[in-house]
Amino acid sequence: MFDKKVIVKSVTGLHARPGTKLVELANNYTSEIKLVKADGTEINAKEVFEVLAANVSCGDELNVHAKGDDAEVAGKAIADYIETCEG
Repeated sequence: MFDKKVIVKSVTGLHARPGTKLVELANNYTSEIKLVKADGTEINAKEVFEVLAANVSCGDELNVHAKGDDAEVAGKAIADYIETCEG
């Protein structure tokens, strides 16, 4: 199990290109990967429509949760992407 708080760095948030790339990255792993917004909204990181519709903006705080066989690697990869993606 992996759990980490991150701040969205992309100036466009997780819309369009950054959101789509996040989904592509998440789909490289077998673990279940969720992003949880401060208001409690859960987003399946493997579903492009959920990620794009979640209206995640630059500066938003997310909790990255990963559960499964490769949870540590998957969670770290997603958290790193969110923290370093610049749009």
